[in-house]
This record gives sequence, C-alpha cells and structure tokens, in this order.
Amino acid sequence: MALPTTAEGRATRASRKGAQTLARGIEVLEYVAAASRPQRPSEIARALDFDRNAVYRLLQELEAKSYVSRPADSPGYVTGNALVALAATVMRKVDLRSSARPIMESIADQTGETICLFVRSGRDRVCVETVPGRHIDRRVVQIGERLPLYLGPSGKVILSYMEPQDVDSVITQAAEAGLSPEELRATVAQVKANGFLVSVGGWSPGIGGLSAPVFQADGSVAALTISGPAARCDQTTMEQWAETVREACRGLSVSLGYTA
Repeated sequence: MALPTTAEGRATRASRKGAQTLARGIEVLEYVAAASRPQRPSEIARALDFDRNAVYRLLQELEAKSYVSRPADSPGYVTGNALVALAATVMRKVDLRSSARPIMESIADQTGETICLFVRSGRDRVCVETVPGRHIDRRVVQIGERLPLYLGPSGKVILSYMEPQDVDSVITQAAEAGLSPEELRATVAQVKANGFLVSVGGWSPGIGGLSAPVFQADGSVAALTISGPAARCDQTTMEQWAETVREACRGLSVSLGYTA
C-alpha cells in the first residue's frame, strides 16, 4: 500500500481537524440550546471539557452566522435567529398526517375500531385523517368533518390545551348553545389530569370514543380518537385502551418535534 505524499498527508490531517472542529461546534451549539440561561464561554468550556480559547473561537463563528447571539444585558450566549429559522424549516417538512398515519393504522389493527385525527380550526375541530374500523357496524367519519370544540371528546381534548382566553371564548359559545359551562370546565380539568378523555353516548348517542392529545413542535394540539358503537366501545374498554393511545400520542408528539 502506497504511503500518502506530504501533500496528501496534510490534506488528511486538515480534513480530520475540520471534522473535529465541526463536531465540537455542534456540541457547543447543543449545550447553548439546552441551557435555561445565557452561557459564558468559560462555563461552556468547563461543562464540555474544551479549551476555553477554542470555545471562544467557535462561538465567534456561530455568532457570525447568527446561530448564537449575546443578549444586550448579558455576557453569555443564547441560540440565535438562524438556528430558530433552521428548526422551523425542518419542522415544516414534518407532516402531521403522514406522521400520524402509521400509528393510526397500528391502533386500528389492535382495536378494530375507527381512528381519526382532528385539528383545531378557529372554534371548531376538523377531521384531517381517518382509518376505518374493520367491523361492518363501524363508526364512519369523513375527512373534513367539522364540529364545535365543545362537542365530543376530540374537541374537548383540543380545547383543554388552548390558551385561557380561547377556552373562555369556546365555553361562552357552548353556554349560548345551552350547555353547562361548569361541566365543560370540569371536563377540561379532567383531561389535563388524565391525559385523555373517554365519552360514551355523549353528543352522539350509541357511540363511544377515546381521545388523547398530540402536540406539535409549535405547541399546537391535535387529537387522536378511537370511536365505535358503544356496545363495543364502552367505558371499561375505552379505559383499557387509554394507556396504549396515550403512549402512541406521546411518541407521535416527539416525532413531530414537540418537547415538553
């Protein structure tokens, strides 16, 4: 095997050094992103066991590209606009429906019932994906179906994680429709405590449903719901499926870029 020439050797060493610098730059960036407050170069160097001067040079490069920045009132570094923009670009490519579909199909296989995915649209919830159950007497939900958030477990799950002023607006709408504001607020509290909602024979007589939240990277909430005839989808059966659905929704939320 031929030995590398002097020029080849220099090129190899430069390549290795560049890769090492890139790896350290990523570590620095990850550390700054994970920190709860601005980080000084000395703090970063100590935490990562890097040379302080090397950390300072890396931060200068990252700052030049706007991946980190220094707040006016602090000598430390925080994540910059370029990193936020990069993250937003990546997350725009993560499609909720395509990410949810395999999980919905898996739950449908396990339960035999119809699985639907709902998102918020103003004060309504809209079905954006559905996997039909395998039974003849299954629940049928059409993509595009729209209902107020105060009706059914799907809407109430989404409602439970909305901003307080938006929750108040929907509850006012529900009261105008003749529903109890107190009962709706109690349901919101129940969803937050349990992480899911079971409803049997509520707004749709003869139908049982279980819904759990799916959180997206921007904090917006969708709802994944099992539904079917109450004869099969009774309270006990729905509660037995609750943990499976909650875990599936947690995994989907992570895949969508959500961090609690």
